[in-house]
Amino acid sequence: MIAISLLVLLSGGAAAAPVSVGSRIDALLKQTPLVDGHNDLLLHYLTEDEKGLLPATAYDIGKPTVGQVDLPRLRAGRVGAAIFTVGFMAEADREKGIRDSTGLFRELAARHPKDLTVVTDGAGLRAAFQAGRIAALLGLEGGDQIGGSLALLRAAYRHGVRAMTLTWDDTNDIGDANAGAARFDGLSPFGVEVVREMNRLGMLVDLSHAADATAFDVLELARAPVILSHSNARALCPAPRNVPDALLRRVATNGGIVMVTFVAYFTTREHWAWYERGDAYWAVLMARHGNDRPAARKDMAVWEAENPAPPVRLTDVADHIDHIRKVAGIDHVGLGADFDGMESYRIAGLEDTSRFPALFEELARRGWSDAELRKLAGENFLRVLAAVERQALPTVAP
Repeated sequence: MIAISLLVLLSGGAAAAPVSVGSRIDALLKQTPLVDGHNDLLLHYLTEDEKGLLPATAYDIGKPTVGQVDLPRLRAGRVGAAIFTVGFMAEADREKGIRDSTGLFRELAARHPKDLTVVTDGAGLRAAFQAGRIAALLGLEGGDQIGGSLALLRAAYRHGVRAMTLTWDDTNDIGDANAGAARFDGLSPFGVEVVREMNRLGMLVDLSHAADATAFDVLELARAPVILSHSNARALCPAPRNVPDALLRRVATNGGIVMVTFVAYFTTREHWAWYERGDAYWAVLMARHGNDRPAARKDMAVWEAENPAPPVRLTDVADHIDHIRKVAGIDHVGLGADFDGMESYRIAGLEDTSRFPALFEELARRGWSDAELRKLAGENFLRVLAAVERQALPTVAP
């Protein structure tokens, strides 16, 4: 009673009300931009033949959508910036695909000028955040999109692209992918040129999807920090897309950052095992039905009803963040949700872009300080981006 009375006297007669966890996180994300390392919103604008794009009016992000990403939910989630995937069109004129997709994103931003703006550097990101707008950095997923051409890589840079995953699911002429057959035992000779050119330009080298050998090769070569824009910890889930502890430690010595993803099958061992079984059965069904996807989907729906997916929760994602922090250090962890780019299963508590604050609240309950949460939210990413920009050679024309 004496201690309580003294507290009341020192506070002017009334004990201060405790600040709720939600209010604490809300205040923190008003001061620090929350950066999402991977967002696949533009997939909603891709035509069925994947050779072109629908107009910006085809999918209205100004109101709630059927997907996981729209402006109301980005706002509710306190997202300050994201790397939005562009490119991804299977057409002969690769530069046209990059030009069309970056142009489409700029058109989306122009339709919502109070909410969204395309930026090309850290200064632009910070300025957008200060102005109350969501900053969009543009990134290519899969280095095969540059078609083996450094000239096309430079063209992508001119069109505003500032990040690129070296591979996607399949091995390409840059290097081995984690899901593809090994051809180079890591980075190819052309891949060495690509990494050097990305460093010269000031582009983020993204190692998500790369094979371990490719990632280690890049880390021996890179002059600037790297990112893994949407990857989890392999110690907690054995998916090859995830990052082993040895690579986590190597990314830390490079100064880079691993951005934790919200994809269910990269999060728990149980869900990954279920996903692998389903993937194998899907291959059987496709063979049985002569690659008739609608017919195979009907049988797959029966399998999924008889084999329900193991649940994955927000706390499971928080476990990955805690693990990466423990192994790589607090300066080397971020967030890369992969919203609108994942399979239909959604993690409970992290269903869409509005749910980011809930993850920060969970980490706060686990004892994370405000300074640590700010690093996770965006400070680590901004540090990496600044280092990449400093290492660029601006006197050399792209």
